[in-house]
Amino acid sequence: MLALTMVVLAAGPKSGTWVSEGGFGTVVLEKGTFRIDTVGGNAHTCSLEGAWAGTRGTVKDEGLPCEVKFTMKGDALDVSAVTPEDCQAWCGARASFEGTYVLPPKACLSGAVKQTRAAFKRQFDQKRWPEAVATLAPLIETCSKVLDRFELGWVRNDLALAQHKAGDDNACLMTLMPLAELRDQGEDEAGGGEPAFEEILKKLARATRTNSKLCGYASKK
Repeated sequence: MLALTMVVLAAGPKSGTWVSEGGFGTVVLEKGTFRIDTVGGNAHTCSLEGAWAGTRGTVKDEGLPCEVKFTMKGDALDVSAVTPEDCQAWCGARASFEGTYVLPPKACLSGAVKQTRAAFKRQFDQKRWPEAVATLAPLIETCSKVLDRFELGWVRNDLALAQHKAGDDNACLMTLMPLAELRDQGEDEAGGGEPAFEEILKKLARATRTNSKLCGYASKK
């Protein structure tokens, strides 16, 4: 009898725009090509592109070779460097592209997020507080894992202020709780270790402190 050998090939990911958990980067897989863009600490970045087939991608550069592996783990995409030292040449010192990426819900795509925030602003400006809350709250519930950390911080502050205006200070404080560390930093502490983000972190910290106080938070300092 002839022995039949079954060869099981690893399934590669499907095309699309995959977003990192934490929103620090994207992996764009198209027919035969890929592109990865990420932002790390202090605005250091990774940017690489090349040819892709199955579970492997190769950067199109003979001088700086880099081979990337795409592995499906359930519905998530794990991205790793097959040649770490070569691949690091495409990244800043505090940036990396390795990690887990997911296909975001349609509501979390950039265009959809802009539309949701625009609708919220119209309702907020018209003092339709409960409607504004109902519009923006699902964005946090659905997209918090894939939104950029700064955008998520501003969305939380916008929602918290609307909840306060609607008379629900408990909900406001709960919405801002994930920003507690930033809220409790001193004015000269925000941005510590990340000078490139110092201004945006200071603005976000000020907004979080202001809105927290509006909702009844009393600092222990």
